This record gives sequence, C-alpha cells and structure tokens, in this order.
Amino acid sequence: MRHQKSRERDARQERRGGGVGSAIVGGIGELLITAGVVIGLFVVWQLWWTSVEANNEAAQLVEEFQQTLPPAPEVVAELRTDDPPVPAKAAYGETTGVLIVPSWYGKTNNTMPIVEGTGLDLLDRATAGHYEHTQQVGEVGNYALAGHRRTYGNSFRYVNELVAGDQVIVETAEAWYVYEVTEHEIVLPSAIEVTAPVPNQPGVEPTERMLTLTTCHSLTLGEYGNDHRWITYAKFVGWMDRADGMPEQVLENPGVV
Repeated sequence: MRHQKSRERDARQERRGGGVGSAIVGGIGELLITAGVVIGLFVVWQLWWTSVEANNEAAQLVEEFQQTLPPAPEVVAELRTDDPPVPAKAAYGETTGVLIVPSWYGKTNNTMPIVEGTGLDLLDRATAGHYEHTQQVGEVGNYALAGHRRTYGNSFRYVNELVAGDQVIVETAEAWYVYEVTEHEIVLPSAIEVTAPVPNQPGVEPTERMLTLTTCHSLTLGEYGNDHRWITYAKFVGWMDRADGMPEQVLENPGVV
C-alpha cells in the first residue's frame, strides 16, 4: 500500500512538472508568434508604407517646383549639342530639377525631384540627391546623384535594369539635359572616387560631361542589402531649351513627369 501511494504521489508530481514545462513552452511560443507579427508589421512599414509617404512628399516637391516654371510647348524639341546652360549652385535641400528615366515608366515613381544634398532628411522624401561636391548638371565633369534602392520611395530600385543607350533626362527651369547610360559597376561604400570629376580617377581634369547614379546594393541580398553600392554611368548627348519643347520620350509618355 505504501508503495502504491508513493507511485501515485510521484505521478502527480510528474504531471505537475509537465504542466509547468508545457506552460513555459507555450509562453515562449506565444512570444515568438508575437515577435513574428511585430517583425512582419515592421517589414510592411519599412518596404511599403515609407514609400507611400515618401512618394506623396516627392509629388508635392515636384508640383511646387513645376509651378514656378513656364510651360514647355508640347512639341519635340531639337536636341542641341552646343554648350548647355549650367545652373548656379543651389542651397542645401533646394529642389533644382526633376529626374526622368523613361525605361522606368510604369515601374517606379518618375516624378523624382532632384534636391541639393544627399542627407537622409532629403533622400527619405523619395528624392534624387545631388552630391554637393560634384559638378552641376550640364557642366563638364561628373554630375552625381544618390537615391534609395528600397524603402522611402524605391527611387533607384530598377537601376540594375538600365542598359547601355537608355536615356536619363534631367529637367530644370531652363532646359532638358539628356544623358545615355554607358556602363555600371558594383563597389564598396568606401569607393567615393566614383563621384570624382573623372570617375575613379581623382585629380584628373575632366573633359566630358557625365552623370552618375549611386544606390545601395548587396552581393547576397541584391536590392534588399547595402553592403555595396551600384554605380551607373551615363554620358551627356545633348540638351533642349524648354522654350523649344520637350524630349520625345516625355511627350509620348506624359505620365513620367
């Protein structure tokens, strides 16, 4: 009888112990589920909602900028190859133009304001930020712009789809500047020489007009990482006076601006 009572007591203790263990496991499981939900919501906020807000801000910046401009005639302007007008240096944060990449039409926001500076307070508004130490648009040298790859507007998300010959157009108060993509490279974030007047050749005097786009990239995560930088180079092919009209690709696809 004593042995039977002892076994029953041991069994009750085992059941109680199992109950505590199950409660602990259950609690951990609930915490993991909660953490998963929180992480999922953060990813949605980071990848989607930040872009919704940023694109709204970008559209407002473009609207405010274009309200100050005389309307361009809705005809295809002649591409000029003489020396283009070079805008004066702007103050930090000032909107200086609009970046248009026709091959991105229908994929990403093409109402992309160009602002002076590359601080996150500017890039987080779905802008293309002009590196302040680089040349102005149309100037001999390197006109370099930075933009987010993912989040906050996904401004340069499709930079990897640009191929040689694709146009990159900059609209300013005076003119349209047309560049054509030549090549790209992937570099470390420390490779600041890509924004030199002659890319990758610091100290060399420039003789050509260039445009450089820089954005985040990862060798393992692609557009979702930032351990490297995707650099796209483009050469200047000509310009158009706003008073003469606009580029054909803009006229044919008015939704890009």
